[in-house]
Amino acid sequence: MSKKKKDSQSLIAKFFAKKKKPRKSRVKSSWMTALKVVLVIAFLTCLVAAGAVGMIYLDRHTKARAAKERPDGSLKLIARPPWLNQELRDAIVKSAGGERFPLDERSAELVAERLSGFSWLENVRAQTTPEYLEVKADYRRPVGWVQGKRERKVYLDAKMRVLEYLPLTAIAIPEIKGLASIQIPEDGLVWNAEDAKAAIELLDLLNKMDLYFLNKEKIEKPLLSEVESIDVSNFAARKSRSEPAIILNIKDGTMIYWGAAWGQAAVYLEADDKVKLTRLYETFISYDNSLQVQDKVKYIELRWLEDAIPRLK
Repeated sequence: MSKKKKDSQSLIAKFFAKKKKPRKSRVKSSWMTALKVVLVIAFLTCLVAAGAVGMIYLDRHTKARAAKERPDGSLKLIARPPWLNQELRDAIVKSAGGERFPLDERSAELVAERLSGFSWLENVRAQTTPEYLEVKADYRRPVGWVQGKRERKVYLDAKMRVLEYLPLTAIAIPEIKGLASIQIPEDGLVWNAEDAKAAIELLDLLNKMDLYFLNKEKIEKPLLSEVESIDVSNFAARKSRSEPAIILNIKDGTMIYWGAAWGQAAVYLEADDKVKLTRLYETFISYDNSLQVQDKVKYIELRWLEDAIPRLK
């Protein structure tokens, strides 16, 4: 009986001993499965990250290669005015952002946008060709210049647009003196000063007359090349009604009494503006294309019909 009891206890012990082994196997199997899952996730994560990094480098390489293969060209100004000099060209190149650009649509748009803010240009268009980035624009021609505050100099075009001052000697640009105010706006803006406008209007008209007579070969050089400055200190008779409202100062010191602003001659009972112009150019031609006659005359009077032209000393 005792032996049977021991045998049964031994069988029970063996039974329970066999039952414990599968538990350990299941725990180990679960742990291994979890580890495999973690490793697979980590592998996939690394694979995705590596792929992303690879795509970034590939994209950069592609762009760098495309940029390297993309041709570039120099800036070319089309239909330049004859008076454009190196200083103005350098200022345009600087405003454009350089001398050479990739020959693509984006560069053309960028250059056109930059140059649209340059005071000397308007209606800017840019396009690329196989060799150049071409720029077409309307150039604002300076008509007169003004000395502002703190030694600031500016040009004014025919529409009273303020232009950045640059050395320019190919065309005659007289100084405007005697202005009531020199509060000049920033470059590129329009200056609404009536006395400056009167001076610009007359200078622009003389420039057009010069071009007309030069084309007709009536004169040998521009009359404006003789004019050093235009004085509007008595504009609208703000100092004296008997004194000329506008005076043209010739380079040798000769003064030309023009008088009232263009279109205002009748208000001051002066000679018609066209008569004044005729007298002025007749005098210029009669003195061998010159108004530098200070040694011969006291001044040149254009206001009154009855006065001799010029008035002798």
